[in-house]
Amino acid sequence: MDGPSVQTISQAITNPDYWVDKLRFEDPETFKELCGGMLTRFLDLPGPELSRVLGTSPVKDKRRFLAKKKVTQQAENTVLATWLALRKLKSEQTGGVFGAPLTEEGLAQIHQLIDFLGNHTHVEGIFRIPGNSHRQQRLKDSLNSGVDIDLDLGEFTPHDVASVLKIFLGELPEPLLTTRHYPAYLQVPDMMLFDKSVKTDKPNKERQIETYQLLFWLLPNVNRKLLQAVLSLLYKTAQAQKDHKNRMSAHNLGVMFAPHVLWPRSLTIADLKDNVNKLNGAVAFIIKHSQRVFLAPVQLRAQCRLHYAAKEKSAAQQKTASSGNTASPSDEAKKRPHEDAESKTQTDLALAQLYAHVQAMPDSHKKRKYVKQFNDHSNCTPGSPNHKVLPRTRGKHVRSKSWGAAITKLFGSNKPQTQTRSGAHSDPRRSSQTPTSDRIGARISSHTEVNTPGAICRNTKKTQDTPAKKRMIPTAFSQAQQLAEKENVTLHDVETSPIAL
Repeated sequence: MDGPSVQTISQAITNPDYWVDKLRFEDPETFKELCGGMLTRFLDLPGPELSRVLGTSPVKDKRRFLAKKKVTQQAENTVLATWLALRKLKSEQTGGVFGAPLTEEGLAQIHQLIDFLGNHTHVEGIFRIPGNSHRQQRLKDSLNSGVDIDLDLGEFTPHDVASVLKIFLGELPEPLLTTRHYPAYLQVPDMMLFDKSVKTDKPNKERQIETYQLLFWLLPNVNRKLLQAVLSLLYKTAQAQKDHKNRMSAHNLGVMFAPHVLWPRSLTIADLKDNVNKLNGAVAFIIKHSQRVFLAPVQLRAQCRLHYAAKEKSAAQQKTASSGNTASPSDEAKKRPHEDAESKTQTDLALAQLYAHVQAMPDSHKKRKYVKQFNDHSNCTPGSPNHKVLPRTRGKHVRSKSWGAAITKLFGSNKPQTQTRSGAHSDPRRSSQTPTSDRIGARISSHTEVNTPGAICRNTKKTQDTPAKKRMIPTAFSQAQQLAEKENVTLHDVETSPIAL
């Protein structure tokens, strides 16, 4: 691969979250793993709850939830379940958008209300003052039928349209922020700043914003679109309150919209009593920071970009490997001499560097030792004509000669000689008939230095070359005397034998 195209680069520049969007749609499982890993830094969620937040385990619907409840459950839960079931049945019969799961078609219909209210955020009491119930029903019927409505004709007031929008959000089968994310939203408001390892009562806004960013990226695409449109409208409405036009602050809007976008449909009164302020404050915080909560965290952007960079590198390596496998044997044969020459050149260079290092050493015994080793192995000395790389051998080294080997070399082997100097074989009968004194004298005359003028002349050079043999002569005579005593022969007989003379 040649890298990203020009169009991809331009899209990444105009949209900072381009790689995040790309990974979210192309590889949802990997994207969920990235977001889940980052959420664990902020939230304390057990394994099952984290799986529910990531959408890797099925979320229990209202009927399954109620089926596993005890018979002694509170009466309001039973009434709520019946109401939700009837509303869902009515929605399926009419085929409208109210009370039905959120779809792209329903989103297109509701966008008509959001666009109209965006031009009337200055109206006093917007989202707080209810409209006319008859006009609201007509508007709902028109939206269920799927027709386009011109709200600028004045048939419906801004209060009518705002009330219908809240009804639509409240009649969704599950809240806009989904039921499976509810445990995470309960923990976000408790994120506080620390002062010298002491938790304060000041909220850690940056940490909360980053957590909301990750949670919103895990929402279904249609939920994310509608939530972004609604929060943008509410943010604009809260900004108009600063001019004292509508008297609708972010806190007031959070109180009115928390039951529609965040509260689970199965929420009990006991749970609501303990968490109502926390949930309302969470929605108010989201409204205030709605311009940031839909962006991707910096770390998530970097991880998604690295994912595609690694993917491109892997594809390039596979392409190179596949092209290398198609090479012909002749091409590989041509490469081998060059590889061998390159290896030999590297070895020569290493030896030359080592030799130069030895030459640069100060004059010492160690230096002379190293130089001697180089000279002994002339084929390893850099720059020598016979320089070549020797094969490495293991387990083989020159062994030093033992004392027994020196004695054997001095006195010879006890094995009978089968061939004379002239090449003729000796007669074994003659050898056996030779007197013992003659044989002993022959040994002494062949392996010792006899003090005769001829012997001294013949062995002067040999004695000078090997001075250690002079010291061994007395030892040789003592051994000869022991051998003579063993053979019952006197040393005088040995010295006067014909062979010794």
